[in-house]
Amino acid sequence: MKLKRQKAFIAMRTAWFIIQSLVFGYAISRIARPDLGVDYYKFYLLGLYTALLYSASIARAYIIADEFDDGIIDYHLSLPLKRSVLAAGRVLGGAVSTLIFTAPMMVFILFLTNGLEPVSFLISIASAFAFSIGVVSFVVIIVMKLKSTDTTDIFFGTIDAILVRLSSVFYPLPIIKALNIPAYYYSALFNPLTHFADFLRALVLPEYFLLELSPAQSMFYILGLGIGLLVVAIELFERKLEAGGVK
Repeated sequence: MKLKRQKAFIAMRTAWFIIQSLVFGYAISRIARPDLGVDYYKFYLLGLYTALLYSASIARAYIIADEFDDGIIDYHLSLPLKRSVLAAGRVLGGAVSTLIFTAPMMVFILFLTNGLEPVSFLISIASAFAFSIGVVSFVVIIVMKLKSTDTTDIFFGTIDAILVRLSSVFYPLPIIKALNIPAYYYSALFNPLTHFADFLRALVLPEYFLLELSPAQSMFYILGLGIGLLVVAIELFERKLEAGGVK
């Protein structure tokens, strides 16, 4: 229902996606010709979806900050629900909302990369859901810690740009490693966006060979991070959530 009301948000994200995938992506693939074993355009498209899923997850989860201001959290606390159930519902609901919003874009990208097969599609959806749970949980944790819309805006505006660039979303890890900048390489290596993007590439583009970690390692990393952050988010809701808005 909230997605239906946010027509401007949907229109802006859709326009950004179309331009990035059909205009910028095609142009950059004509310039960059690294030896990846695959067409760089396909490599780029799967990275683009990773960045989109990450940003959309942040936007969906950030709604909780507005709910502090609007007093909706006070209403939620008055309901006959355990706080753990409320927290789990907010995280899982945010992840489902993100998938609903990004599913058409995933289908479009999988079609362009020739990866729209039933098994690949289902695994892609499942991995995207696990990744989104981790991102949404992380946002909920930060919102609960800061409890300030101004500070939270600045924090996520900064971290959104940094994490996308410190990953293999647009640059393969071995090429980043070849730059001989350890801080850059290890930041990308432990970045969840790297693991999700490379997992999709290994799944959809089996000929892609510039992988630092196996698909199984990346998937376990995503699952472990998502479950761990979800547990922390639930714990914060149970112990530190108090009635009242944020400043």
